Amino acid sequence: MLRELTVANLALIDRLQLEFDQGLNILTGETGAGKSIIIDAVNLILGERFSAEALRKGAETVEVEAVFELEEDRGRPDLARALEEWGIPLGEDGLLVMEREARPGGRGRCRINGRTVPVFALSQVGSALMDIHGQHVHQSLLSPGRQRELLDDFSGQALKDRAEKVAALYERREAVREALSQVTLGEEEKARKIEFLTFQLQEIEAARLRPGEEEELMKEKELLNSAEELFSAASAAYSLLYGGDEPGAALDRLSESWQLLEKTVAIDARLQPLAEMLGEAAAQVEEASRELRLYREKIEFDPERLALVEERLDEIYKLKRKYGKSIAEILEYAEKIRKELAMVEGEEERLATLNRELVEIEEELATVALELSAFRKEAASELEKTILTQLVEVNMGKTVFKVDFRREEDEENGLPVAGEKLAVTRHGLDRVEFLVAPNPGEGLRPLAKIVSGGELSRLMLVLKVVLAEKDNIPSMVFDEIDAGIGGRTAQAVAEKLLFLSQTHQVICVTHLPQIASMARRHFYIEKKTAVGRTRVEVRTLDREARIDELARMLGGAEVTATTREHAREMLTLAASIGRGKS
Repeated sequence: MLRELTVANLALIDRLQLEFDQGLNILTGETGAGKSIIIDAVNLILGERFSAEALRKGAETVEVEAVFELEEDRGRPDLARALEEWGIPLGEDGLLVMEREARPGGRGRCRINGRTVPVFALSQVGSALMDIHGQHVHQSLLSPGRQRELLDDFSGQALKDRAEKVAALYERREAVREALSQVTLGEEEKARKIEFLTFQLQEIEAARLRPGEEEELMKEKELLNSAEELFSAASAAYSLLYGGDEPGAALDRLSESWQLLEKTVAIDARLQPLAEMLGEAAAQVEEASRELRLYREKIEFDPERLALVEERLDEIYKLKRKYGKSIAEILEYAEKIRKELAMVEGEEERLATLNRELVEIEEELATVALELSAFRKEAASELEKTILTQLVEVNMGKTVFKVDFRREEDEENGLPVAGEKLAVTRHGLDRVEFLVAPNPGEGLRPLAKIVSGGELSRLMLVLKVVLAEKDNIPSMVFDEIDAGIGGRTAQAVAEKLLFLSQTHQVICVTHLPQIASMARRHFYIEKKTAVGRTRVEVRTLDREARIDELARMLGGAEVTATTREHAREMLTLAASIGRGKS
């Protein structure tokens, strides 16, 4: 609910602060006293466009602050979504503080709980907190979507169950349609894709790549390129060890040295270890020489093999440029192609499966959507009767109220229903809208097209009363609700406002004492002039002051003992009605 409203520098308002009750709040005052300015302030905090003409003379900025107390037991998912979207924190006190500073030229600043936000955020958050009825813009019931929601709420749990089933089936249908859009390829595109993937796979498979093959070939290439150098080195080493054309090979010298020591070992046994070492060395040199000879004989001078190796490496390089940085990556890519080919080639089967699933879902959705529509129409008939009965009590007995149902064709995306393709949403097939003809001879028109502020306010009041237990917007403002009514009608409107205030906070600007007498909190608005400046002041009236104000409203400028007594009786009656409705 709206707990406090602070306004500064708006039109004739210098600065004022109002503290509202959670029930019925009434604003009264003489014509031109400035009651509409209070409503203008509420509209500004709810994001309405600011006009520079509304700035108080001599001031630079209009300031409006509204403190809302959020009730935990009233679920408002739209409010929760809006707060989450704008990243607005809520304190433990459950208060929501909305502030707006408006300046000429479009400059200004808006904040919610201290966080700076655009004006649109005020509108989005505020629309979940308050409705303003009359010649104003914040009227959630004027939206056909909201009207359908309220009709569903009015209908009861059986309809809600079907609405939930329709929503679930609709989501399943959309999921299958999305899957179909992903899996479906045109025949030419499909053929091109299969041809391309097959070419790539065949090219890789034809190469018959082996893991580690490239490294082996690189090593072989290096050996083939170095065959002459390796042969020369092996030959030279062999000659030095085993002998060649030149005398003095290492093996001959070692053998000679060993033989000399062997002859002297008998003389000096200390030479025995040295003789054995030379003998072992000679044997190792002889073995090494034999291995060198064999190695030299195996060295290949094979240009043809080198060409083949280089050709194979070039083939691998070309594949690497196309399919991966290594043979391992190329083989991995080939496996990926196999899977993709299998998926594309198996698309027809998946397509058939999805199409069968879509047909089954759409058949069930059409059945449940038609059931939902029938429940809605039955509920609409009951709602029409209830509304018309209520309208009689507020002097609108000649008004016609109808709930209009429409369906739209949609050849591209529609749901097949009885040979037609109808537009469908998660809410079903119905486009629901409240239609009204306020006066005899006039055609039915959408609720939003009603021109008269008084008629619109009374219509809204009746709708609010009928749907009071269903509507979760906690606060509402009624302006010009008493236009053109009086007597018994005024009393009926007053009692309906009192009834509505049992479940919602109601703020009402009125000229009728019958309505004012029902107030839980009564504000008196007046203009005062001092030092050549006029300003609007607001007082909260106690019981005696309320008697005086009701007497003024009853008798005009002259307040008499009779009008005061009548006012006192009205307060007593209002109190008894209030107790009876509690």
